[in-house]
Amino acid sequence: MTVQPEAQISAPIADLESDSLLGDFPEGPRLVGTLCAQCGQTMIGTRVACSTCVSRDVSRIALPATGVLYSFTRLHVGGTDVRPIGYVDLDDGVRTLADLREDGAPLQPDVRVALGVDGDGWFFAPAADD
Repeated sequence: MTVQPEAQISAPIADLESDSLLGDFPEGPRLVGTLCAQCGQTMIGTRVACSTCVSRDVSRIALPATGVLYSFTRLHVGGTDVRPIGYVDLDDGVRTLADLREDGAPLQPDVRVALGVDGDGWFFAPAADD
């Protein structure tokens, strides 16, 4: 009887190291990103491997606190509550889905937005200079 070599089993790796996207940096609270040293890809979240080339040569970085609103919608939740959400293209090209606040300035595509922090939560609102 011939003994067959045992097949190697591949196991999935956890993509994100943490569920939290908000981190403390010297410049203040910012969204956490990951930079791949192999291919240069920047990703949102603290990742253990690059989502493009699967390299594990990645490092934690602070993402830009400003960007441009790409698209948005208003979710009507439970009767009278309205929750605006949208895609924001950060200044380094990373796109993220985010809660939005209007704070008196109307939301519209291509408007500059800035990161805001409320306790453990984060959101984007039209930038003060627009």
